[in-house]
Order: sequence, then structure tokens, then C-alpha cells
Amino acid sequence: MDVSEYSLIAVKIGTNAIMREGVLDKEFLDALVSEVALLSRAKKKVVLISSGAVGMGKKKIKFSSPNGTTIKEQQGLAAIGQIELMNEYLGRFERKGVVGAQVLVSQHDFLNKQCLLNIKSTFDFLFERGIVPIVNENDVVATEELRVNGVFSDNDALAALLAKQIGAGLLVFITAKGGLIGRDGKIIDTLTKMEQVCVLNEKSKDGRGGIDSKLSAIKTALGAGCDVFVSGPKGFNGFAKGKAEGTFALAISNI
Repeated sequence: MDVSEYSLIAVKIGTNAIMREGVLDKEFLDALVSEVALLSRAKKKVVLISSGAVGMGKKKIKFSSPNGTTIKEQQGLAAIGQIELMNEYLGRFERKGVVGAQVLVSQHDFLNKQCLLNIKSTFDFLFERGIVPIVNENDVVATEELRVNGVFSDNDALAALLAKQIGAGLLVFITAKGGLIGRDGKIIDTLTKMEQVCVLNEKSKDGRGGIDSKLSAIKTALGAGCDVFVSGPKGFNGFAKGKAEGTFALAISNI
């Protein structure tokens, strides 16, 4: 796909894309930052919406909970892991000569007009200076967002709402699947109808998302006039040069 026509691109990285068996996928992160740096040098505005704080927190303190984690545990793990996650990003961006900035938001920020204006103003300031915002949900103050049926599921809804608010032309989802899977078991090249997608109601292994949250977020983005591209850790390679692999959907499609 040709990315030259997009001036503002939002990239959402899922937990299972950035974490592999509970460990940060540093090879993928290296490649991701390299692609974003290329886009930044081409004067593109890029924002990352990255999951992974809770997973990083688990790894940091060797936390294990066979029966799942409570909201209190997730909040604490996010507090530990967020700084670890940011350090991984910022160190790589610095080596590429790019400045990154942390932005933490919650669902409540999207329900308040003044907060929305503040978000837009902050992003304008960063974009004007070629800085890459790295966004995550503020899990420490989140409550319902951390539940299975919360408004933000593994940042999918957050990514769509943010893309809409800042006027992104393209929203990219990087998932472990590498794209949307059709009923024939193969990755769909161009999505024209949601009925094409094979829905198994599966949840993200380490995150809170899944195909349902992904499709809902895609509908939100497309409805806001934002094109969507769903790729994977390997498929995203070459994105800045238009050589990425995955599923593409045009906002003008009657999906």
C-alpha cells in the first residue's frame, strides 16, 4: 500500500505483537522504530498507541497469577511496566535521532470537551516539532477500562477514537495474526465487508483485546473517514516504502 498520500498516521501495537511469551520482542521493536523514523524523516506525523505496560510490569517483578489478574493488580503492574515500556521506545528513537513523548489518556478524556481540546493542542505542539507521541491508556486510574468488557479493549477503541480526534488519515493495527483472517483461513488483502472476517470470539492471550474489539474499532475509524490497515510484526516491515503486508480497508467502503 502507498503511504505517501497520508500526512498523519496512527499505529496501534497490540500486546501480543510487542510481547512474545511474556517477553518483549526487541527485534520487532527495533524494526517498528526504524519504520517510524523513516516516516518521521519524510515529514510524516506519526503517533504510536502501544499496549504492553502490564506485560512489562509482570516481567519486571516476575509476577504470576494463574487465575488471572484483578483490577488492583493490573493497575499496579501498569505503573511498574509503563516506564519500562517507554524506556524501550525512547532509547531506540534516540538512536534514530527522533524524539518521543509519553501521552497517557483514559476513556473519560474522550467524554469531556475541554479534555479533547487539550489532547488536540498537545498533539499539535508535538507534531509541529517532529516529535512522535507514544500513547497508552492510563491504567493506573482506569477501572472499567480494565475489565473484559470495558470501553477500551487492549487500546483498540482508544486507537480509533484518538485517530478520529487528531484527524489521522490512516490507522494501522499491528497484531499477532498479521491481518484479518477470512473464512477460508487466509489473510484478507482488501476488506470490503465485515462478513468476510472469520470471527471466533477469541481474546488476546496476554492483552484484553480480540477480534470483536478490533472490528468495532475498525468500524469507528472507517466511519470517521480514516483508512485502516491491519498488519503484523513481520508484515509491517517495509511499511514506510509501501511494501507492508496485511489487510487494507478504505474509509469510503460501505463496510
